[in-house]
Amino acid sequence: MDKAELRRAIIARRDALDLDMRAAKSAAVCARLVELLGGSGPAAPRTVAVYAAMGSEADPAAFAAAAAKHGWRVAYPCMFSAADTVACGQRMCMRAVAAGDASEAPFIAHPTRAFAAMDVDSSRFPIVPAEALDMIVVPLVAFDHTGARLGYGGGCYDRYLPTISPACQIIGIAFDEQRVDHVPTDTHDLPLPHIISA
Repeated sequence: MDKAELRRAIIARRDALDLDMRAAKSAAVCARLVELLGGSGPAAPRTVAVYAAMGSEADPAAFAAAAAKHGWRVAYPCMFSAADTVACGQRMCMRAVAAGDASEAPFIAHPTRAFAAMDVDSSRFPIVPAEALDMIVVPLVAFDHTGARLGYGGGCYDRYLPTISPACQIIGIAFDEQRVDHVPTDTHDLPLPHIISA
């Protein structure tokens, strides 16, 4: 099965989970993420990157809310316009979003849309340098026992992840139903060191 066929099959499997089941599984995944970042005890302020769930994806929103409540800075991916991609060599960046500002961040409402740098208020939603991240939560379509990840085919995370600090925790999140025996990979596909599923 090639990547496109596998992607369609696993998204259909994920879509078949009822809403209550997806919510319960997402809550379990988020609880494990909070534990990884230091739980509820005192910790130095941290910076975490999450994503806005699309469709039937595992939803890290509860983790983002817990991180903000603990005083951690939360960032979300923002896709660059074609001109900005050429200028910076990346298709996406992470922008910090204050807890009460999520509904005002256009890149959260439209996670796949590309934005020119001048179209986003950088004083309100500053770009977080990749090396400043303590944890990044990565979406995925499918995964296997080796940590191989099948994404949506854009390669954004495969290009972004090599720019982060070696100390940053990279964690893919998914539902158990997204696990497969083998994810076909290409040379540019990076395995994830940690995957949490429920």
